[in-house]
Amino acid sequence: MSIDLPRRLSTSSSSGESSPILSNYNSTTSLILVHDDEEPSSPFNLDFPDDDDEDVPDSPDFEIRRPFSPPMAPSLVFLYLLAPYLKLGALFLPNTDLPLQLGIPPLLIFAVLSAFARQIWYMLSRYTRKADLEDIILNAFARGRGKERQRGWLRAIVRGGTGTLRVLLTFLYLRESVHIILPLLPGNFLLPPRPILTVAFALVLLPLVSAPTLASKRIVYATWASILTYIAWFICVAIAHAQGTLEVNPGWLRMGALWQGTTTTAFAFTSASTLPLYASLKASFPSSGLSKSSVYHSFRTLSTTSVAVAVAFTLPLIFFTAHMNAVIMQDSPPLQLQPAIAVLNALTLLLGIPSVFVTTPSLPISERIRRATSIPLSKYLTFTLVVALSLVPTRVARILSDVLLVFACAGTYFLPALLHITIHFFKRPLSIVVPQTEMPMARSPSAEQALPSSTDELLQRKERALQRTQWRKRIIWDIGVWVLLLPVGGGGVVWGVGRLAGRW
Repeated sequence: MSIDLPRRLSTSSSSGESSPILSNYNSTTSLILVHDDEEPSSPFNLDFPDDDDEDVPDSPDFEIRRPFSPPMAPSLVFLYLLAPYLKLGALFLPNTDLPLQLGIPPLLIFAVLSAFARQIWYMLSRYTRKADLEDIILNAFARGRGKERQRGWLRAIVRGGTGTLRVLLTFLYLRESVHIILPLLPGNFLLPPRPILTVAFALVLLPLVSAPTLASKRIVYATWASILTYIAWFICVAIAHAQGTLEVNPGWLRMGALWQGTTTTAFAFTSASTLPLYASLKASFPSSGLSKSSVYHSFRTLSTTSVAVAVAFTLPLIFFTAHMNAVIMQDSPPLQLQPAIAVLNALTLLLGIPSVFVTTPSLPISERIRRATSIPLSKYLTFTLVVALSLVPTRVARILSDVLLVFACAGTYFLPALLHITIHFFKRPLSIVVPQTEMPMARSPSAEQALPSSTDELLQRKERALQRTQWRKRIIWDIGVWVLLLPVGGGGVVWGVGRLAGRW
């Protein structure tokens, strides 16, 4: 007889991932006795195969609990991974006035950092077996007994921060869409045109923002349409630049003090739905663990591809801003593309609102009121707040745009690095093979005496060996996370404080 130990460990040797996730075993798995059918190997052989992370099914403890994380096909996950990159930040890139030597390196660096941050979220989700931001933060800062009050405060802070980011992003999309269209309207309005146009856009968007999940067809169609309008805008901008008729986006002049060339580039590669999208991808197909999953179903592949496509549609914009006034002599008069550019700009932002708004956490409405009606009161009340914010004076809007920039960059680059360091450096590592609970004894008296002493030593040796292996594989990621946290995050904070203080 021999002791069969849980040996399946999901790592990512091929990709550098290091966050372990148990397969069909968890940390409370007990030892079982089985008969050997063939010659056993040495019980002290500590060499384990490096299984690819997509080969092993997720732990039964893997949680998918949010209503906006329904099962979605890889094509939809790719769509929502790409969409945030081709929105407001990208639309402002031609106006950043950066020379090539100062424009290209930040764009490539932040593109890599964005893909790196998504990978950190992915590994944290697999390591903690959680698919929600709240649960991962609670695991990092309030794990264990006696921290119920602390968990309650953390949940409120996370939901409030997430909701604030979504509301501010939606408000800015709506506000800029209105301001872009206003110069194209005739000037014989009897009433102020801005509130009227804002309400009109809000009514058009109302059926879209009331959709329940990202998988809703109306959200999918609107997001695909926003990608197409961005591509059309990109083509028109390229033609206008070639003709020397490209003009500065007037919305660029209304942004806050923190919106400069490099910070706008950083904002262009921010995203905030990595965990829900990963959960939706994992829920879209059964993982049997019997064969290697297709690359098409790999979250890592979809994320990397989305970043590469985004770079392809944003990098040329840096060339446009470096040579904004270049004019090419032509025999025929240039095309008047500025109205088309403005309309496509506004459509890209408007059609991008539903996919952002649908993931906004619901307001704390009592269960009694929610059961009394089938109307999504939380969504309507939140959207009313968005419409009201879009009508605030320009001075207030500039402050809110700066707050949005800070929230978006901190959530994309700083937060995953902080959680990774907290979980892996200041918390006890999750057990891989050593059970957390008391191991059941075998029935025979001889086994009762031999089992605890022999297996404890073997399990401890295996545990130490696997933890060392994980640390070695994670060291490159740890270095990258510290770079993301200190030079990028710390440097950004110092620059922002100096900018607001008027030092530069």
